[in-house]
Amino acid sequence: MKLKMINEFDCTPEMLWEIFEDPEFDRRLEEETGVRREVLEARTEEGGVEIKKLRCISLREMPAVMKKVLGTEQFEFEQDNRLDRKEGLLEWTVVTPFLTDRVDAGGTTRVEKTKSGSKRIVTGEIVIRLPVVGKKMEGKLAGNIEESYKKAAEIARKMIKERVEAAV
Repeated sequence: MKLKMINEFDCTPEMLWEIFEDPEFDRRLEEETGVRREVLEARTEEGGVEIKKLRCISLREMPAVMKKVLGTEQFEFEQDNRLDRKEGLLEWTVVTPFLTDRVDAGGTTRVEKTKSGSKRIVTGEIVIRLPVVGKKMEGKLAGNIEESYKKAAEIARKMIKERVEAAV
């Protein structure tokens, strides 16, 4: 299942990336969405590309069918990020601890300058190769991801407003 989300923000791309990297953003995201992000590894490669390995844990209860198929109580995965701030591009790949040969997920997050601030464009794809339930699981996960990104945009907008007001 393909994903595409676009959000606009009243700030520079640089400020938007800073907000997405702020621990306060992660705290608010967990509170609003029930998704916890933990940094497992962070380093910078030659050329300034920032590498991060994250563990993402959904604290919400999974539907019974997903629990049974995945054999777990919580949906958890690792995400490998490659951020090139000069290009305004984050490439991400999801690695699941279950059904690794049947689940592929990844995509890009691009932040571009606009006349009024910046725009975040998220594109990606989730593929779950399981008979009968695979497409249904893709749809459920895609819906959760879209909702999470929508909440993330709201949180970022609040944090932008707070920073602008604090600077006045």
